[in-house]
Amino acid sequence: MTEFRIQNTEGRSQKSEVRSQKSENEDKKLKKLTSEFESVFLYYMIKTMRDTVTKSGFISGKSGEEIYKSMMDQELAKSMAERGKSEISETMYKQLNKK
Repeated sequence: MTEFRIQNTEGRSQKSEVRSQKSENEDKKLKKLTSEFESVFLYYMIKTMRDTVTKSGFISGKSGEEIYKSMMDQELAKSMAERGKSEISETMYKQLNKK
């Protein structure tokens, strides 16, 4: 009795495509997360730097001003992270993406 086996090469290529799509999605998620981390890191750095500046008393500095400064610092940090000049997210991505 002879046994014949038919190899399904299409199934293998489909599985490899699914794996590559999963790894691409994971790469995109990892890049997004590292970019968001960089943004948060830069925000706290900017906030800390701003806190070191002594207040002159010229402007009252009510809570509205503090909220505005905080929002402005967040947007500044986001913008800095998107430009990627500090390369924090890229370095983290390379480190975390090692397999």
